[in-house]
Amino acid sequence: MIIYFKKYKKFFILAFIVVTTILLSACGDSSTLLQGAAGQPTETAPAESTTEQPITESATATPFPAASGRIIFVSNRDGQNNLYITSPDGSQVERLTTNIAEDTTPRISPDGTRVAYVSTVNNNTDIYIIDLNTRAITQVTNAPEKDSSPTWSPDGRQLAFESFRDGNFEIYITNVDGSNQYRLTNDPAADTHPVWSPTSNEIAFVSNRFGNADILLANTSGNVFTLTTNPAPDNAPAWSPNGSTIAFQAFSGDLSNLCLIERDGLNLRCATSSPAQYNPPSWSPDGVWIASSGHNSAIHLFNTLDGSTNQLYITGIEPRSTPYFSRDGLRLVFQAQFNGDMELFSVLIPTNEFSQVTSLSGYDGEAIWIDN
Repeated sequence: MIIYFKKYKKFFILAFIVVTTILLSACGDSSTLLQGAAGQPTETAPAESTTEQPITESATATPFPAASGRIIFVSNRDGQNNLYITSPDGSQVERLTTNIAEDTTPRISPDGTRVAYVSTVNNNTDIYIIDLNTRAITQVTNAPEKDSSPTWSPDGRQLAFESFRDGNFEIYITNVDGSNQYRLTNDPAADTHPVWSPTSNEIAFVSNRFGNADILLANTSGNVFTLTTNPAPDNAPAWSPNGSTIAFQAFSGDLSNLCLIERDGLNLRCATSSPAQYNPPSWSPDGVWIASSGHNSAIHLFNTLDGSTNQLYITGIEPRSTPYFSRDGLRLVFQAQFNGDMELFSVLIPTNEFSQVTSLSGYDGEAIWIDN
């Protein structure tokens, strides 16, 4: 046996090298995995990376379906802010608005077929709607003062918005074709940032009528109810999908907690334990989680039922503004500072796998995920 091995020693060594090489190739290069530390209890994200390579989602197989739908966002890649639409992987990008104007604040209709947005032409800001199927654009408002912050009624037939047309900011309502515009609120203080309930005729908004920003509620008949009267500002109301709860920022100096209140003004509580640099929250489609970015260069998830938390991060990417969920709740899309640019990224929540959606120089932001 020893004589036999010696005789074929070179052959065995060569075969071992070949088999080992094949096995290593099949396993793949572990450096392509871009997974952070989802669900870790630590509050400190890793130090920033100096990598200059684009971030792509891990090529390893997962039990989760591929990302579907499309992403609408704002970009100045063509010299000014316009609306764009892209596939989730960023491979199919189309410019939606081409006017010589600054277009921002996209808001998708409940049926996912239209986008309301704000456009500034010759220093005048108005609200427009673009039909995603036909690309037809409708100008909804045409007042000499600023109209902004559009929000859709649950049936998609009306918009609420803020307007300065009467000398201070008030909340107005209009049909989507621009007809039947009327003022909903009437107070010397500023009423701004309306958000229509997804299930009723109620509109949450921010008002300064009690000395600083608070969250108020109005129905379409103009009856106004107070939800918060905190000594510090409250901002950025966001309705839960079932219309029962409003999440918002409760400020303490320059920092904020993320808090919740029922639509009847009861059960005020906070999802965060201490104020930090949290951005405005958004809700998961099932109404269980709220998401926010900003603190510790991470996206934070808060379970509104059991109080559990989760962090999503990867070194070198700094999430900014509000992250938005995909319809299946598996992913978030968000803007982030990366390699000196503001780019769009998505993250697969269960695995903390990040994917870079855009990679052109300039600003890409205000992303929202739509179904079709």
